[in-house]
Amino acid sequence: MGEWIRNVRMETGFETEGDFVYGSRTESFDIQVENGKVIEIQSAGKRDGFNAYGNLLLPSLQEMHCHLDKSKLGVPWQPITPANSIVERFTQEIKELDQLDLSLQERARNLIDLELANGVTFFRSHIDVHPKVGQRYLEEVQDVLHHFKGKLDYELVAFPQHGMLRSDAYGEVKQALEAGVNLIGGVDPSSLDGDVEKSLSQTFELATAFQVPIDIHVHDRGEHGRETVKTLLDYTKQSGWQGKVAISHAFGLNDFVGEERAEVFTELAKTGISVVSSVPITGVIPPLEELRSYGVQVRIGCDNVYDSWSPFGTGKVTEKLNRYAEMFRLTKHDTLTNALELITGQPLLYEEGLPWLKEGMDASFILVDSSSTAEFVARQNDVMASFFKGKLVYQKEGV
Repeated sequence: MGEWIRNVRMETGFETEGDFVYGSRTESFDIQVENGKVIEIQSAGKRDGFNAYGNLLLPSLQEMHCHLDKSKLGVPWQPITPANSIVERFTQEIKELDQLDLSLQERARNLIDLELANGVTFFRSHIDVHPKVGQRYLEEVQDVLHHFKGKLDYELVAFPQHGMLRSDAYGEVKQALEAGVNLIGGVDPSSLDGDVEKSLSQTFELATAFQVPIDIHVHDRGEHGRETVKTLLDYTKQSGWQGKVAISHAFGLNDFVGEERAEVFTELAKTGISVVSSVPITGVIPPLEELRSYGVQVRIGCDNVYDSWSPFGTGKVTEKLNRYAEMFRLTKHDTLTNALELITGQPLLYEEGLPWLKEGMDASFILVDSSSTAEFVARQNDVMASFFKGKLVYQKEGV
């Protein structure tokens, strides 16, 4: 027999008056879980089990872009050192990280623990693999993640931070993929590698050989950025890699105009190329809501959480979503509710007054102190407890 999680609230639809959505309908339920799955959902009753005390149940959160090998969490405050270019930054980063008093494993564990407490049970992390560091960052992160087995899911991206071509990283990236890494990455094949075609050719060659998706950093603006996006579209279609490519950051999408803008955004949707953003406030954030209107999948990640690149970052992906909603003026109750999918990958579909959670789904969800999803997104209310495949993996102290 499975175990019960009782007295949870779930939304079953919107409260409306004409065209105005003024709230969410909620009902109380008990959920039975077994072997990591939801096997029964019943109206709340007098059952034994974990008492949710009427907290709202929502899908588990996903961290779609982080760098577990780079965080400085746990070491005393240090401002970032000056750097005049991305090359100068990543060149001095290795020495900075190696000189810290805490090991990579301890720092990575600190970041995972922090995000677990904020409701995350899925991580996509880019890990540096290139001749300057070899496989050592990857091996240490894999060792850390082994200790979190049963508490979370993850994907690791073989990331040639110093440039696939610039650092001659092909061999190291291939070795990482042979070791079971889930995705292949890249960074600025135009401005950093200096040869979009050759850089992406090597990336897609490895992706198709190892049957892994691609998640590539593209910070480039102007012609560099536009050329990279158009070449990515071409290679995706030529390789049959539709639905298997993501562009992280994608600042250059701002620079398409007129008919070309509409054509490129339409093609991104058709080829299933997604965009992953850390929602920067520097003025170069891509037109993410416009992209969503074309059907492009958009996801959010924290990216930097106190590292050599930025002194900022709290490890709360909800903070990034909150910033997104404010920047794109998602002030309506229903648009705030629908925005949660950006950090869960799970749309909240209500059918005939039924909750989004269905029998047969993974029993991975969070309990939050909120009256509705919209309030959770807008107010960043606390995560009270987090479950991963039926297992309680976090509970707020005192709850």
